[in-house]
Amino acid sequence: MRAKIAFVRNPSATNVVPLHHQKLISGFIEHVSSDYRPKPLFYNFSSLKGTSKVKNGFMRFLSSKITLVVSSPDNLFIELMIQKIMGKDLINIGKMELKPKDYTIIDMPDFDVRTRYVCISPIIPVDPNQNEKGAQEMLDPYSQNFSDLLYNDLLDRLERGGFTEDELYQFAEFEVMPDKEYMSKLADSQKKYARFYKCNSGKTMIGYLFPFTLHAHVEVHKFIWDCGLGVLNKEGYGMVDIVRQEQPL
Repeated sequence: MRAKIAFVRNPSATNVVPLHHQKLISGFIEHVSSDYRPKPLFYNFSSLKGTSKVKNGFMRFLSSKITLVVSSPDNLFIELMIQKIMGKDLINIGKMELKPKDYTIIDMPDFDVRTRYVCISPIIPVDPNQNEKGAQEMLDPYSQNFSDLLYNDLLDRLERGGFTEDELYQFAEFEVMPDKEYMSKLADSQKKYARFYKCNSGKTMIGYLFPFTLHAHVEVHKFIWDCGLGVLNKEGYGMVDIVRQEQPL
């Protein structure tokens, strides 16, 4: 299940959060779900979304409405999280005060084998808690190595999620293809598609933000929709959304 939760920002409080504020949201989600048992095997969430301006490593929100997307294959976990959030008068993300307004359940798309995505939180291919040096090495997103890192992690999560060996065998086709036109525009404007982030344990890693087409089994697309792509999904990394026909990149 995937849900978009809408908040109204308290105008009398600060409207600034760090540009990389996943850890703040992670702490909040852990707090509101602390009594949920058993703990969900997988969940994912986005960064805070709204009209904003970035300066000196901070996001200053210009809009009064701010949204957060959460997802998990554990529907009850998402339902109870929403219930907890909507029951609060105000929540704090850092020094920002947000009043819960409403929520929308987002239907799972009808996936094709080839589906186009945009990142709504950075994709982390290498876990810095397991390979700190490797997590800081810049990867070529067009390379087979980039796809292989994501695929190997995905297989491990699919296996832990209960998929059988026969099912995993059917998921052998997997390729990430970055959007060449978008990447070319970034290069021309000297903008970056990869930046350094810090995971919850404080270790440095490189995260990637760019639109791409994924060639994979439909069941793999469904799993990524609920659980995220790459590592550290429970820390808010690897959330993607489909590119709809009318949606510009």
